Amino acid sequence: MPKRLLVLTDRIGRSDDELGRVLTRNFFYSLARAEDRPASIGFMNEGVRLTCEGSEVLDDLRLLAEDGVSIKSCGTCLDYLNLKESLAVGEVGTMSESMGFLFGEGEVVTLA
Repeated sequence: MPKRLLVLTDRIGRSDDELGRVLTRNFFYSLARAEDRPASIGFMNEGVRLTCEGSEVLDDLRLLAEDGVSIKSCGTCLDYLNLKESLAVGEVGTMSESMGFLFGEGEVVTLA
């Protein structure tokens, strides 16, 4: 069963912001070109920034979406960060959908 990926931040790790951004770019570049991909990717909290205009990983997320990976960004998070109008890939998700994502069948891998 394909895994699901939950993305909670716009950079991997907490010690160095620039390193975290580099790691995030490299991660999504590699993920978009990997044979094994998640069935879906959910973005919450600061992670929604990655799905919005200006994100350095938009091209990679678009490749994933074109290959059938479902991409949803938390609507509450987009509203809170004033980014709803900037969403550039995927769909706006609801909390009910997030609950289904988290508690559905299969493993959830979290990127924080």
